[in-house]
Amino acid sequence: MASNSTSNSFSEFADRVLNINVDLPNAESIYKVMDSHIKRIGKTRHLFITGPSNVGKTKMAENYIQRYPGYTLTEEDGTEIDIKPVIYMEAPHPFTLLEFYHELIYALGSPRLGGVPKINDLKVRAYHLIARQRVKMVIIDEVNNIQTSGINKNTAMDAVKHMANKTNVTLVLMGTPEAAELRTLDEQYKSRYRPHSIHRFTECNEEFCSFLNRIEEQLRFPKKIGLGDVKSGLPQLLHYQSKGKVGYLVPIIQEAYDLLGVFQESFMNFDQATLTPYVLDEAYKIIQGDFIDDILNEKL
Repeated sequence: MASNSTSNSFSEFADRVLNINVDLPNAESIYKVMDSHIKRIGKTRHLFITGPSNVGKTKMAENYIQRYPGYTLTEEDGTEIDIKPVIYMEAPHPFTLLEFYHELIYALGSPRLGGVPKINDLKVRAYHLIARQRVKMVIIDEVNNIQTSGINKNTAMDAVKHMANKTNVTLVLMGTPEAAELRTLDEQYKSRYRPHSIHRFTECNEEFCSFLNRIEEQLRFPKKIGLGDVKSGLPQLLHYQSKGKVGYLVPIIQEAYDLLGVFQESFMNFDQATLTPYVLDEAYKIIQGDFIDDILNEKL
């Protein structure tokens, strides 16, 4: 019978597989810019980050929030306030001003208001919560939803700008490359939003292999996996399957380990959890339906 420490080593490995989280190569440089903006006293500046779907923008935002975790502040009268230095929200689709403020309030941890609230009432509520919870940065993902909704683009962008002006928060807008058009709608947007872009790994090169090596380091498998070793053939296969997109790469690896039984309670043998091209190919076949349309339609 396996000891508790031995059993823990298997379950802990399974947890590491489920929680693979390695920053993109240029993430740290973007974090530094975000830090400089969030700590700036006085006039705020904002960022506009673009990149294809599934390249890791959302995960990067989630990782950044961990740098400024929320906490509970108790005031003198005993009132508890949830302080949120950085909040994340997705632009609603279809984008309407009503849903924009609903999503903003939800990101602040407040329940959706019932009934049929007026837009201005939601705006006032959102602004109050931002001040109350000492929010310094608002990350708005999927801003490309503005472009595919019936709302006037300038109207939507002005609402976002007004929110930043009135609350003095730093904005980080994120979206697909097409969303860059929103930044060019007005000269003010060009000067206010500092542009950054995130790209997929276009080649199975040293940078891609280094990224895979960092995943292997995080997994801490007892034996060498060879994720970033071109001699193993795994990097070439993974790049082909994922098209260099982290949003596809990680699920393929996780699905492969699922096929190997890593997430089963009976998993007690690391020798049975060896990644091979065959297992990765089977994993790819299982999950490719989730992104086959993107792979077929995207301009590579």
